[in-house]
Order: sequence, then structure tokens, then C-alpha cells
Amino acid sequence: EDELTTRGQDQARQLGQEWASVRTDAIYSSDMARAKATAQAIIDVHSSTLELKTLSRLREQAHGPEVEECMRWCDYSRARRLRTGGYHPSSQEARLHRPPDGECPTDVAERGVLVLQYLIHRYGRYLPSPPAELLEDRPIQSANQLPDGVPHIVIVSHNLFLSELHEALLSWNEEQHRDSWIEYGNTHW
Repeated sequence: EDELTTRGQDQARQLGQEWASVRTDAIYSSDMARAKATAQAIIDVHSSTLELKTLSRLREQAHGPEVEECMRWCDYSRARRLRTGGYHPSSQEARLHRPPDGECPTDVAERGVLVLQYLIHRYGRYLPSPPAELLEDRPIQSANQLPDGVPHIVIVSHNLFLSELHEALLSWNEEQHRDSWIEYGNTHW
């Protein structure tokens, strides 16, 4: 398990400062050190008394020991073949391929859905009608623009998990999974 790099610590502190005035009802992170450190940086400068909650389901995709060994030895092509089964990374076959003792992307997406269901059950609120701000055809530009009555839950996790969580939301009422091709610039192997 990797700790935050010095750059990661600086980014976490900056994120905490940027979110110091953002209304936050709860903050969850994976139980891995770098996610907890990032979440703690948000809590440390926040104006409320937030308590960090960890969920192991927020962990990064488990690639399995063989893939991890390849990554340690910089054998990226073999690691990719093990992870994808040799299929094109965006193919349905690759989404369903599990590396030895690891998870496939579909497994990670299913964990994401379970987390969302848990958070909805725990924090969901009845609203007689959708907030007007969410019906407007323009994106919310700031976390401070969340409408009253809508809980703001912060999730601190990892690249592939967050990508699969985002895609699970995009695909919520669809039969087919939608790829979003998000590249988080501050995460890497």
C-alpha cells in the first residue's frame, strides 16, 4: 500500500483549503492510507466537526498479486495483458475478465453501486420535487452550489474505482455500461 507522495500531500492540503467552506454532511474514504490522508486533509481545514468514515468497498480495483508484481518490475505490457485478458481495454470481454486472484472492472462497478445504495439509504432525503438548480441545463460549477436539502457526501477513493463509480451513475438506468474515459491527472500506478 502506497503512502501519499510529497506532491500528493501538497495536493491534499490544497484540496482541503479549497473545500474549507463547502457544506459537507459526511466524508468517506477507502481504508487505504493515501485516501485516508487526502480525506483527513479536507477534514483538518473544514469549518465543521466532520468525522472520517472508511469503507473497504471504496478500495481501488484488486488486480491480483501477479499483476502487482509485473507493475513493480515495470513489465507494463504483461500487466495489461493479465488485466485485460488480451482483449481491447474497452471491450465487453475485458470488462468481464478477472486477472488471477483479482477483480474485473464490472466487479468494481458493482461495488460502486453497493456504495451508492448504502449512501442513499443512509443519507437520502425525500424532496417533493427536484431542486430547480438541478433541472437547469448547465453544470454546477462549484461544490458550494449544491441546493439546500440535498446531502453533500464526499467520497475519497482511487482512480479506477472513481471511474467505475462515475460510469455506474451514467449507466444507472441503462442496460449497457457506458465508458467515460476519465483520466485523473493526480493518480497513477
